[in-house]
Amino acid sequence: MQLTDTLPTIVCALIGLAVGLIDGLLPKSNDRQTDSQQRWTPVFSLIGTGMVVILILLGRDLTSWVAIGAVVLGLLLGMIPPLNRAALKTWPWLRPRTDDQRRKRR
Repeated sequence: MQLTDTLPTIVCALIGLAVGLIDGLLPKSNDRQTDSQQRWTPVFSLIGTGMVVILILLGRDLTSWVAIGAVVLGLLLGMIPPLNRAALKTWPWLRPRTDDQRRKRR
């Protein structure tokens, strides 16, 4: 494998891992997501799906499978309770909507 094959694979794996991790850390229920999270959730899904589709169309089979695996791995890592709690403490944007925010929205 040459550098021209390895570098895109690594970059796509890192992007897929980030997309999956963010998606795994966000609240799963739509009513628990903040307005900002609701706006960005489809964008993350579009980035992950678009990247895989483009890789398949370019004929990069190995890279597309690595990207799919990285997204799944990121999702699984984001759903591990201790990692999820640590991430919610570190990054306030990932926190679910509070009851006060629900009242304001209605």
